[in-house]
Amino acid sequence: MGARVCVHDLYKRLTRLGVNARLNDWDHYDRYDVAVFMGYDEDIAQARQQNPGIRIAIADPKEGKPKHVRAAREADFLMVSSVEQRDVFYRYNRNILIYYMFPEMDQVEKEHTDHSPIIIGYHGNRVHLECMANGAQLAINELARRREIEFWAMYNIRRLGHAYIGMPDETLMRVRHIQWSEENYYTELSRVDIGIVPNAVPLKDKAKILEVSAYAVTEFNCEPYDHLIRFKASSNPGRIHVFSKLGIPVVSDFSPSAAQFIIDGRSGFLASSPQGWFEALDRLAESATLRSDCATQLRSICDELGDPREQTEQFLRFCQRDAPRRPIAFTPVNIETKVRKDNKGKISHYASKIRQLLGRMYRVLKG
Repeated sequence: MGARVCVHDLYKRLTRLGVNARLNDWDHYDRYDVAVFMGYDEDIAQARQQNPGIRIAIADPKEGKPKHVRAAREADFLMVSSVEQRDVFYRYNRNILIYYMFPEMDQVEKEHTDHSPIIIGYHGNRVHLECMANGAQLAINELARRREIEFWAMYNIRRLGHAYIGMPDETLMRVRHIQWSEENYYTELSRVDIGIVPNAVPLKDKAKILEVSAYAVTEFNCEPYDHLIRFKASSNPGRIHVFSKLGIPVVSDFSPSAAQFIIDGRSGFLASSPQGWFEALDRLAESATLRSDCATQLRSICDELGDPREQTEQFLRFCQRDAPRRPIAFTPVNIETKVRKDNKGKISHYASKIRQLLGRMYRVLKG
């Protein structure tokens, strides 16, 4: 999806604006001002060699290998898909454009009606689907015990095989595994009533993690029921956008970029716990009017924040920016040492106050 949006769709958008853009012109970097590469590409060095003044943009940068990090550091700017991904890459490059990975899609006008069964749908990577384990999975199972539902999942089965971890219970509902394809967005996914966007990665023994990760100081008011959420650094609102184009309301796990598009209760719902997921799904399943209203609001927000022309113009502005500014290195602070010193000062302060009070009491009693 990143390559489609940041290369092929971007090429079409630039051409429509009258910009002289080309695809895959590997041997003529000397003819261009800017080159866009995906993640990491060996051709980056060739581009710099042919044209020392060319500006390099890296779309959907990676962090796993030294060559990925080096490319991110040396790029003139990066194109990321979310605030989550931007925050990670600020340590390598401070010129970062959030360029939403929203594919160009036809809009579907969907009419929501009260009917049964209610179809809950997913599309995306198998990883996110299986990460529903003990989260959205439990909520969907419980919902199936109370009302008639179906669960449809569209992902790349041919390449990745069938998902089984985290999948809803097939003894409680009909479960369909649908091969991902662009055509199936319209022939299959458009038929679902509620879309889900799981983002959270399951945590093993969350209660224990909360306990061992807490500082041994009272100042932070740590509680055993605090939120503790893990999600991929590359989490983004791309799956939300597809549902918006199909006229389908969504429920999403907590994540920063999801909250930029989903106003809870108005353009969808945000949830984290199985109980939160259940309440959101149950409310949407209960009301066709709510589903329709949320879908309309979601489409409006996605169209505004992900406007193709505005994104393309932002890209062109980044193409004219100065060379990347150096990342800022921060010196970590030993919080526990800081707290101990602070507590020592507090103890000294209160001890002085107590001595003064005892002195006054002595003088009163003596007088």
